[in-house]
Amino acid sequence: MLGVFGRLFKRGEVDCDDVQRMSSDYIEEQLPPNKLASVQRHLAGCAPCRAFVETLATTIGLLARLPRVSAPPSFKKDLTDKIRSQR
Repeated sequence: MLGVFGRLFKRGEVDCDDVQRMSSDYIEEQLPPNKLASVQRHLAGCAPCRAFVETLATTIGLLARLPRVSAPPSFKKDLTDKIRSQR
């Protein structure tokens, strides 16, 4: 949370805001090597960000295990009708 002036001097390193923005890509291993290294350095020294990323990774893992549920066939029509009636 460096603010505008802090961002001018951070020399390519990421801060807590950056880690939060990139956390999904980090977890899904979608970061380019230079960003990956910066995020890993930040996480090594920032317990709150480590906890955030670990919690997000756990949540994503739990959600992935949930069974898929389909909406009833009438759902789309019922929803569209309800939206139209509220205009």
